[in-house]
Amino acid sequence: MKIALLEISHWHFPLYIEDLLSSGAEIIAISDKNEKVRNKYGDKFNCKTYTDWRHLVNETKPDAIFAFGEHHEMLEIGTSLISEGIPFSIEKPGGICLSDVIELNKLAKQKNVLVSVPLVQRFGPLKSLIDNLIKEEGAFFTSTSWRFNAGPPQRYSNIFCDWMLNSEKSGGGCLINLAPHFIDLALNLMPHKADLIFAQTDSLLHRTEIEDTATICISSKKGGRALIETGYNFPDSLSKREYSFSLVSKNHYVQSNADGVCIVRPGKAIEYIEIDLDSDPLYGVYVESFFETLLGNKELRSGLSDLEDAMKIVELAYASAGSNQSIAI
Repeated sequence: MKIALLEISHWHFPLYIEDLLSSGAEIIAISDKNEKVRNKYGDKFNCKTYTDWRHLVNETKPDAIFAFGEHHEMLEIGTSLISEGIPFSIEKPGGICLSDVIELNKLAKQKNVLVSVPLVQRFGPLKSLIDNLIKEEGAFFTSTSWRFNAGPPQRYSNIFCDWMLNSEKSGGGCLINLAPHFIDLALNLMPHKADLIFAQTDSLLHRTEIEDTATICISSKKGGRALIETGYNFPDSLSKREYSFSLVSKNHYVQSNADGVCIVRPGKAIEYIEIDLDSDPLYGVYVESFFETLLGNKELRSGLSDLEDAMKIVELAYASAGSNQSIAI
């Protein structure tokens, strides 16, 4: 299988490298505007390099593509690949706004082109644990809370991703960049369909153009809610980030801890489960799953429809934060 990699100066790309190299797929070409990036990874993958991703697609005719790129470029990249009939993976958020993702999703369905999205929390041990609690113990979660605090926004300038600090190119800050993963998890655990959003954002900590703190409350009038907090407010340190959560059902309280997860059940000893909650290795799991989907061995696990659902919440959250009011979904 001949694979091309587009616009690889994206900060997630290094998380894919080892699994791409060991996949058995033939990496035939890469593209990026940055010469240093092109040369570095062209040597690593021993493949052709292109300044313009359009030339790469036209000249190499790959079987499938991993598309990265700046958020404001994703709509053009995606529509071009769909028009060519090339199956591909595209990083979230798939554009700078909901309408970009809606357009991609509509076109992909019309052209019957496979498009995968790395909503990688779906591929992790926590998701498997939650699914097992629901299936085996009848867990019915009514409230969930998620916190994901990454390093300061200036780190993007150090890895050729200055555009992340420009809202016209990125679409925003920690809300659009980090929250979709946890919105996706939260929506799938809501006991009733979400119908109300309230959100707040600010950039007080780093005083950049983009928000560095965001809080979203997703709720249903029939009951159930999810609270999601994301931020660029973790120090630049050897410890990468903070990721914590708690999930509530009548007979289960599932909570993160330093070693993984603890589960509290009525009248029973607390169960401690050691699992790796680091999301970085999940990109490798995703790579393997995408290849299996391309080969027809697995169904698509996360695609544009899932991203569209998450981005709808993102867009409403920005509107809520801007108006300081709750907004109906």
